[in-house]
Amino acid sequence: MLQPTDRRLLFDALAPPTGFKLDFAVGTTYTLDLFALLSAPVAFAFSDWQDRDGRPTGDPLALLKAVREYADRMCLFFQAGRIHVPHNYQPLLASIESSLVETLAPRGGSFHPKVWFLRFAGSEGEVMYRFLCLSRNMTFDRAWDTMLCLEGPLTDRTNAFTQNHPLGRFVESLPNIAIRGVSKSWKKRIDDLAFEIRRVDFEKPDMVEQLQFWPIGIDPDSDPEKDWPFGQSKRTLVISPFLSGTALTDLASTGSQIELVSRAEQLERVKPEILQSYLKVWILDDTAEPEPSETEESNAGAGGENASAQPTAPALVGLHAKLYVLDNGWESSVFTGSANATHDAFNRNVEFLTELRGKKSKLGVAAVLGEATDPEETKPGAASLADLLRPFKPGDGAAIEKSTEANFERLVDEIAKLLAKAELSAECQEASDESGFCICLQPSRRTKVVLDPAFVVSVRPASRPHAPFVRLDVDEATWARFDSLAMLSLTSFYVFRVETDSPKRMAREFVLSIPLTNEPSGRREALLKHLLSDKERVLRFLMLLLSDADADAFANMFNGTDGGSDSFQFSSLLNGPTLFESLMKCVERDPARLEQVAEIISDLEKSSDGRELLPKDLEAIWRPIWNVAQRQLARGSKRGKE
Repeated sequence: MLQPTDRRLLFDALAPPTGFKLDFAVGTTYTLDLFALLSAPVAFAFSDWQDRDGRPTGDPLALLKAVREYADRMCLFFQAGRIHVPHNYQPLLASIESSLVETLAPRGGSFHPKVWFLRFAGSEGEVMYRFLCLSRNMTFDRAWDTMLCLEGPLTDRTNAFTQNHPLGRFVESLPNIAIRGVSKSWKKRIDDLAFEIRRVDFEKPDMVEQLQFWPIGIDPDSDPEKDWPFGQSKRTLVISPFLSGTALTDLASTGSQIELVSRAEQLERVKPEILQSYLKVWILDDTAEPEPSETEESNAGAGGENASAQPTAPALVGLHAKLYVLDNGWESSVFTGSANATHDAFNRNVEFLTELRGKKSKLGVAAVLGEATDPEETKPGAASLADLLRPFKPGDGAAIEKSTEANFERLVDEIAKLLAKAELSAECQEASDESGFCICLQPSRRTKVVLDPAFVVSVRPASRPHAPFVRLDVDEATWARFDSLAMLSLTSFYVFRVETDSPKRMAREFVLSIPLTNEPSGRREALLKHLLSDKERVLRFLMLLLSDADADAFANMFNGTDGGSDSFQFSSLLNGPTLFESLMKCVERDPARLEQVAEIISDLEKSSDGRELLPKDLEAIWRPIWNVAQRQLARGSKRGKE
């Protein structure tokens, strides 16, 4: 069932089905890489403009187009304090500030689910939903993970599908878990999502006879025992990178023949008598490499100009997948998702698991491990999950993390939660001497925050990676102040640093998303002028907005270059009618696309510098075309209401 060579990138799974476009997406993650999220709009627009890890590789203007078109269609809920510190700040990150929602688990643990709800709209008005249940976060991590992808159409039935009610309840809980809530527009979308997701007829994967969804920890007042999804079994397989003795003891009560796969350093922490109750204990053998798939082999030997068109999947290192397989009679259940085999996962955290039920011969422990139950169905030389495992021996995790450092990590997480609960705001003020802007970090709540004097907490804007940290003073009305910030340095992302000298010198950094208040006018336009720095780039970008969302066409247009006179040649608008023809095609085929062009032109026209960047003679051809497009859009809107 689990083939090591059957790999798929998360960003591939975000790409719309053929004939559909993304309407909106709601996702959840524990940790977050800002640049990974910045890549998500590229997946929605140009799925093949990414490298093997999902990072955008195409023209930077294509990234700008994707972000402007899709950033306000994304809403990502994540654990407060778990944004990775960006090494290099990109001003375009300002475009996804409003897409992020910090959360705290109602039971005091971690917000840990990794799911996506994607709503796609077709050209004929049909709606398709995709649900992703993952073990990986929104990062570029290369560990072994699992991903379940379910798709189905939105039906017009009055009553919901019973199996989908847990999905609806999970979606409904998200605004309540958010520290600052969500905007009115996103609350409306989430309410619609909670209603519609209950009426989506998801297609079951091959070999699966029944689906069941298990949101965990969303109700602070419910008994955690009700969230325990596992029943009795004859044979059980547990795959979990993180462990606790309590959870392993609870799992051991489900049956007698239990096998465990985890990380060596985690197994070293478990009491030997607990591990002795397990039939087999495995670790991932990082020296083992699965055989290349047929696709990889054919690409490697094809030669010619297309030989490197689809690079092989990157090497995966380390275990991050979470999987529970329970055999009971002739049937089996596979639980996949975010929950580790830890006490916190099932008692304090917010988690999500999806249960797949089917025949043991297809979904059971033997099938998952790849044990040869039917030699005739086994491909010669095919790799299996068991091929990547080796028995655990005490001492395999010799490089175990010291308890003092692990304890420091936990204390820093608590400090991050404490600061997040203060609901800080970044108050922006224009300097009186015209030296730029100043930012004051101020708590929105009046709750007294007390920090342990053993820790020094300081902060800096993420947009200034080389600036010194400013010590946080939680006893003042303003906790920290930053002066002489340029417009492009204004940000909602702030890096906090926690240091201690006891019992030894240690430090850790994390990022909080802090809303920018009293935002100066012109910030959006300044970012646009920064990225569209000359007339040629503006012209290229307008052509990009007018072109169909096809990566091959863009590649032919721009040759994958970042500006330069050879990348896109226009002698003039009159001698080269490409822009005019593209505008006319949009009026005829898709006038709604001209709204993006109008928005760009309007933003640039707000300043004299911006007006200088617009192509010569654009006004003469743009205004008549835009007037026609507006009339067509108005007629279409009127017909839609009728």
